[in-house]
Amino acid sequence: MDGHSEEFILTDPVSTTSGKIQGFRDETNQTHVFMGIPYAKPPTGSLRFRPTVPLDTPDTERICTAYPPSAPQTNMPFDTLMCVEINYQSEDCLYMNIWRPASAATDNAKPVIVWFHPGACLSGSCSQPFWDGTHLAKNDVIVVGFNYRLGALGWMSMDHLSSELKGSANLGLLDQITVLKWVQKNISSFGGDPNNVTAFGSSAGAACIMSIILSPNTAGLFHRVILQSPPMFMTSPQDWAEFKGTVFARSLGLDTSNLLSDLQSIEVETFLESQTFMTTWPNFLEGLAPISSSVDNYLLYDTLIERFFHQPLPAGYEQLEIIMGYTRDEFNFFFPFLPNFQEMDESMFVRTYFTHVFGLRNARRAYEIYKQEIVPPMSPPSEVARYMCSDVMCRIATLLASENLVKHGHKVYVYQWDYESNDVQNVIKAAHMVDSIFSWDNLVYWTDNPFLGPGDEYERDRVAKQISRAVVQFAKIGDPNHDGIPLWPVHSLEERSAIVFDREVRVEDNMYQTGVHLWKTILKDYVTNSLFPIKPKTKDITKDDALESTNKRRRVNE
Repeated sequence: MDGHSEEFILTDPVSTTSGKIQGFRDETNQTHVFMGIPYAKPPTGSLRFRPTVPLDTPDTERICTAYPPSAPQTNMPFDTLMCVEINYQSEDCLYMNIWRPASAATDNAKPVIVWFHPGACLSGSCSQPFWDGTHLAKNDVIVVGFNYRLGALGWMSMDHLSSELKGSANLGLLDQITVLKWVQKNISSFGGDPNNVTAFGSSAGAACIMSIILSPNTAGLFHRVILQSPPMFMTSPQDWAEFKGTVFARSLGLDTSNLLSDLQSIEVETFLESQTFMTTWPNFLEGLAPISSSVDNYLLYDTLIERFFHQPLPAGYEQLEIIMGYTRDEFNFFFPFLPNFQEMDESMFVRTYFTHVFGLRNARRAYEIYKQEIVPPMSPPSEVARYMCSDVMCRIATLLASENLVKHGHKVYVYQWDYESNDVQNVIKAAHMVDSIFSWDNLVYWTDNPFLGPGDEYERDRVAKQISRAVVQFAKIGDPNHDGIPLWPVHSLEERSAIVFDREVRVEDNMYQTGVHLWKTILKDYVTNSLFPIKPKTKDITKDDALESTNKRRRVNE
């Protein structure tokens, strides 16, 4: 850890509902660090596949100076690429880390940032060193990072199979809500202001924050949000989520008679093996989010796209202030795992990627619209597909959601990340999650990492400070502007302005104007994938697409 001494000087105890907590003093960075604070009972044994149980042990004395174990997970291909394989794992994983400026011990009411880590709800941890909050905390904010249940243990809809499994679809979401409630009760003891909390998430973490906004009785748990590349298709419709839950139970050889007790007796490695099978859906959208939050009519009643594209936020969120951003080359993140992507021909892209989103009837039409209207002239077929996949992953959803939020009176700041990775193969460019890496100003952990590659260290450090300072300023006052960037305007329906983080930071108007227009007029009517409900449900799907969906489910059920 950056600047942390091998011999700890303990902080004074901090009284919380989890106990009397002592962390260590980082004298070099003038911060206090508390690692491995438990916030809930271990979700093991009889609590596996059960709702989160908050910890209430105020008299227990705890020395919290070591990273906690991560939630059980299988190292994904992108973990290897980013050199972030996680080996210290346990089902007893519901812990948090807190970084605070040393001055918070006596000077209270610091702004609070709560970090929701990425990883497709399948991987990731608050113990990964590049989410170390030291550099953010040095700027006079308190940073909270935490673990939540991952994979099938946290996100598998099975309450339709057994009433004892009510809530199983979104247990990870319940973990996250428990953390936010813990912060409201306890952060003032660390010198934080419970009335000035910013929820900050990347990728799946950002989608989880949006899901919490739609969950009952959550208003007031945070006051601002920073949403980096939220994949809004990650919230599954209820029927699809229940179908996956049925497939999962069958893959374990279980019936419904004693389902909960059977699930609680299985070795965790068996779950990991079965959920790996679940990540191989043929449709690329389903493959990107095989396990995630879902509509269950308990915590979630709408998909993210249905609500954030078309409706106001729930009562209590009227004053929510928002930063939303995406990267220019979102889908490039997956290029190292798709070695033949660049060589595929036009017909292959239409049959696969475009059909997955637009169905058999409209795949070719959508491809031609992208080819003729959106991508630069003379682009190869791989570029046409890359644009569309990046749009569906994050870009178009971010821009359309921003418009809807502005319509309903929210102050929204939008950014696009153009600063490119210098990876050796020159395929990552400004890919998914590159902006998150820079936002924490922890590039020291990425020296010679193949995900970023070599580059001008001075330039990269400058760009990291430009975006990390914006994060801190927004958390403090709801405005990301500082003297290191041009004036970042509030997003409006007239100018549709956004700041672009690149080697030279700039402001642009009418972001992705042609693409946004075509998605709002023509392309929205072509979409058949239920994970991307871009228009209100006012029109029946075509007979061909209904037959296609029925046959697909019949094949899987057989």
